[in-house]
Amino acid sequence: MLIASLLLFAAVATAPPQTAYTGIEPVRVASCTLDVADPSIAFPFGATLPLGTSSTAISFVNEEQRPIASVVFAVSNERTTSRIVDKGTFSKGVEIDHTFTTPEFGDLSGPLRCTVQSVAFADGTTWQAQ
Repeated sequence: MLIASLLLFAAVATAPPQTAYTGIEPVRVASCTLDVADPSIAFPFGATLPLGTSSTAISFVNEEQRPIASVVFAVSNERTTSRIVDKGTFSKGVEIDHTFTTPEFGDLSGPLRCTVQSVAFADGTTWQAQ
């Protein structure tokens, strides 16, 4: 009995940590927009430099059955990339609309892109973009 208990303890103690999920992207970005705060400076070559802050609005949907605890987005334009982390409890099929202050965007030329970099599920597993 003691040996069986020790073997069970050893199996539990050496169990591998939660592994990363590598399936289909679990989050669909529905929209990604940038609202530049006024006042700003417009340069003749097309770039805009805000003197205040800007905000990025991201709408996304959890496509998985499991609830999501956090999503990391890469938000980029032609010249710069920012990382935004959204934490909460995000259930399957519900469109989430959040706005984030993004003062780090200095050069706002070109279209804005939001891509999902990683997801942490409520059960402890993770997903990483390839």
